[in-house]
Amino acid sequence: MSLLTELTNGLESLTHHTPDWDFLDTVLNTLLISPSIPQKTLDICRHTCSQLLSDDTPLIAAVDSRSIRRLFNVLVNIGNLMHRIDSAIPATTQCYVHAIEIVIQKPESYYFPSATKLVFRDVIVAAWATAMTLSFGHAPSISPFTTQTLTLTVPVNILTRIGDPNFDTLQAVHSAGDDLLRLLIDPTTGTLPNVILFPDQIHQLSAFIFSSQKGSLPGIGTTPLPAELSDDQCCQESKMAIASVLVCLARRFQTSHVTELFNLSDKPFCTVEALSLIMHYLAASLFPNASTLNDIGVILCGLGSGGMVTNLHGEQTSAREVARLYYEKGLQLDPSHPHLLSNLGSLLKDAGHMTGAIGIFNHALAYHPELDIALVNMANTLRDMGRYAEAIPYYERAISVNPGFAEAYCGLCQATNAVCYWNGRGTWMQKAIELCEKQLSDFQDQTTTGTSLLSTQSRDDWMAVVRNARSGQLPPLEENAWKARFGYFLQADSSRPSRSREEAGFLIRLIEWYQTRIQHSLYLKAYGRVYHTHHANMTRSYEKMTIPNSGLISAIKGSKLPVILPFHTFTLPLTARTTRLIAHMNALHTSFTAFAHLGKHLSVHPAPPPPFHGRINVGYVSSDFTDHPLTHLMKSVFTMHDKKRFNIYLYATSPTDGSSYREYYERQTDFHFNDVSSWSISRITERIIQDQIHILVNLGGYTKGSKNEIFAARPSPVQVSLMGFAGTLAAGWCDYLVCDPIVCPPDLFVQVCAARRRSPDAGLSNKTTPDVGVPVNEGSDPASLDNEWIYTECPIYMPHTYFATDHKQAYSSHSSEVGMTSTCWLDELQRRDQLRATIFPDLPKDVFIFANFNQVIFWTWLRILSRVQRSILWLLRFPAAGEANLLQIATAWAGPEVASRIRFTDVAPKEVHVDRCCVADLVLDTAECSAHTIASDVLWSGTPIIACLWPSHRHKMASRVSASLAYATGLGKQMVVHSREEYEERAVALASAHWAFTVESLSVGLNGGEAAFVAKGSELQNLRQYLFFTRETMPLFDTRRWVGNLEKGFIAAWKRWVDGSQFRVGYDDEGAIVVRDDDDIPG
Repeated sequence: MSLLTELTNGLESLTHHTPDWDFLDTVLNTLLISPSIPQKTLDICRHTCSQLLSDDTPLIAAVDSRSIRRLFNVLVNIGNLMHRIDSAIPATTQCYVHAIEIVIQKPESYYFPSATKLVFRDVIVAAWATAMTLSFGHAPSISPFTTQTLTLTVPVNILTRIGDPNFDTLQAVHSAGDDLLRLLIDPTTGTLPNVILFPDQIHQLSAFIFSSQKGSLPGIGTTPLPAELSDDQCCQESKMAIASVLVCLARRFQTSHVTELFNLSDKPFCTVEALSLIMHYLAASLFPNASTLNDIGVILCGLGSGGMVTNLHGEQTSAREVARLYYEKGLQLDPSHPHLLSNLGSLLKDAGHMTGAIGIFNHALAYHPELDIALVNMANTLRDMGRYAEAIPYYERAISVNPGFAEAYCGLCQATNAVCYWNGRGTWMQKAIELCEKQLSDFQDQTTTGTSLLSTQSRDDWMAVVRNARSGQLPPLEENAWKARFGYFLQADSSRPSRSREEAGFLIRLIEWYQTRIQHSLYLKAYGRVYHTHHANMTRSYEKMTIPNSGLISAIKGSKLPVILPFHTFTLPLTARTTRLIAHMNALHTSFTAFAHLGKHLSVHPAPPPPFHGRINVGYVSSDFTDHPLTHLMKSVFTMHDKKRFNIYLYATSPTDGSSYREYYERQTDFHFNDVSSWSISRITERIIQDQIHILVNLGGYTKGSKNEIFAARPSPVQVSLMGFAGTLAAGWCDYLVCDPIVCPPDLFVQVCAARRRSPDAGLSNKTTPDVGVPVNEGSDPASLDNEWIYTECPIYMPHTYFATDHKQAYSSHSSEVGMTSTCWLDELQRRDQLRATIFPDLPKDVFIFANFNQVIFWTWLRILSRVQRSILWLLRFPAAGEANLLQIATAWAGPEVASRIRFTDVAPKEVHVDRCCVADLVLDTAECSAHTIASDVLWSGTPIIACLWPSHRHKMASRVSASLAYATGLGKQMVVHSREEYEERAVALASAHWAFTVESLSVGLNGGEAAFVAKGSELQNLRQYLFFTRETMPLFDTRRWVGNLEKGFIAAWKRWVDGSQFRVGYDDEGAIVVRDDDDIPG
């Protein structure tokens, strides 16, 4: 007899009064361990389950007080068998669910057809109610929002009697039905809350739920035991099996994102993450093991900023801190558990406890030397500590273990680049890019279950939402476009699965679009098309408008972020679309995180009232109001704003570092400084709304420490990206990018492209230009295949340069003085000569010094050195490990003589660095990612620079910054090149034209110094002299002038928002704000 025949006979016996349990167990176990399982097995299992578990065929024949355990095991094994054949089929989930339902019934209920049958949802709701009472202390209590929403229709004593041994919690929960569910739902989100329990609380969960059964499940605790098993042994084995099924179900829900079993009025009443957390709590309560505790820790870490709980000492504790307790608890059970060790190490690393993290990773690798995730985590920790050389072997080991580990390739590229170890780097870089592009293709935007999110409403219902956002009516062009978009997602055909990935992203973008349009509409209704007012107390209250269908966010499964982070796109050769899509996926993830925290009751925040007396409230948000390059550059900007036209607010999202820079901000009275580093995103958002901010400026973008969720919540009508991140944010929560035409060519902005492509024969004026809405796979959809544009924002084009500097205020000790031109110049030359002698005491004075403080295009520099014989290349020892690697490469590529002319110095403090930049004769820029702050330091010192503006890098803002700075000096044509060949030739020409002559000791000059060698009359010398004498007046270093121009851009942006042209790209401005400098306009 074949195994399949035996299986069929055994399963059919379940419908008889005397099933052969032992025979059935044997057949199922044999199939489970078989190398291959016939596909027909799946059909047999499905048929049996449909017969056994249908409403028409109660399990009367198979179930009695002696066989509940046996049936539970059979159902679980059938589920395991189906999962092994096809892990995606819903029947597997149903089989596991019914297995749980078997053990939560009291056995006698099967003998009475009229008896109430408990369902899986009952035990989940009971677990949620119990967890909520436990979450407010070790004794049961009712949460504040629950007590506020009690109704007479709900039996209140369910919540007050949880844990009472004389109270049947499950039966009471079942009887209460949806009424209890509505009571437990958090009114601020429209879903059941994420409940955070401490490890010492979860053991009470099952004891309270099954208190009437003394902590045992009804179907297990009342059945006779096999003779060979003790009470404790049998109870433990049963709880372990049930806990295993709960964890398996939780993981299936997380993977498939199915919540239909837990819907209320056809709407999900919980997020999958919250559901999974409750199920893991219950599993750990029944049978705690290391893997389950690890899963709880991972889920808690994923709660983000919304996860806070009060501990027994009354202190606010983050979900990540609680996760650490679960990891530690799990390690008590299994000290060598690989994922517990790796996750605990990562958590410590993210919290800044680097030494502790390294200790944990070493411990993990001692047990599991080939654990790829631990290897990468160790490498990442060493890299973040600046120990790049030590990180490289760990990345290499991870790749050897797992050749498809994208994060390992990316980390290896960064680490090897940092220490200039380039053997094989091209291969690793290309592999990282390939894996990232595959990830973008597989997980574009967000993912759903494969079922349509939008199908919860009809197309007419969705169109009503859009019309409401557009004041009740749509022009025909917009009406047709929106119908086509909704039709694309709502039509049922074979292409549905491929669209589910796009649909979640579309829903998030739709909510972002709705926020901005309703916010604008409510402003017009409250104040009219008013740019400013002279009436005090004009604030008019109007209710927040809840965003329709925002509860669908809970049905979205947040996909993994691209392995290449937006900041890393600066140094990798990526296409415009890939770069844009990496940023966009991070933007969607940010919005998803913010929206999921607010849930069903995500609202449109009110816009502030019109600026009083025309004074616009501007808020700057940054994690870098510390000793940071951004602060060095923008220190004076905030105090130079025109106080008659602007009120300035600063929101610091990082704590003080104790530096003089932070103290400067904290004691200023010219602006309002707010340390919000310990605040939740919601609290920060509410503060911004209270401050009535008209324009909110993002100074961080995708840099470390930025809290972009603030911007995703849309607390301000106009939101702007400035300085912190040199690239597109590709986000619906960013309206403008402050830039200039050099760093961001106009044709790379999608709004400019749209305006230029629009036919002039369309008969549309600026007032009737359509609102483009939320395009899908075309137009301004960041996920479209169009590779011709990169920026989703509208540009605010600054004259000269977008880059702010503070050198004129901070480093003016060696500035030239009017009336003393020749003396100042000689002083400067001799000061430079002395600095040169201090740094390079052995260097002959006629040797030309090329310099770069970010080494990348090394081969070209070696060629330049070989062509300019009396020259050296000055590089920073950053990090120290890079020196040996560079010298080794230089020797191999150009020979020992050229290699001997490469000089290294240590990184200097900021003031010393700026001062000694003048020692270089010429600074060589890099192409992939140009110098930013360093370029401004070099130009302030009077040293010319060769900046790159290569056509191949047009879409890379970060590669064009130094060119922008060069043009802002007035010498852009002399210092900017457009190809590698021009780069080399220009450097050689400037150096070769340089000659020296001795300057005798002068009666004037610094200390009557020694003779100085200068290049009299050379082009290079003329460039240096021009930079030195004009730096006090040139646009690049005129901070006050720069601030005045920025203010013009802000005023224009506010006016465009009020009149609605921000939402409609017109012909006159092509979707761009172009700021004109007063000094550049002929009088």
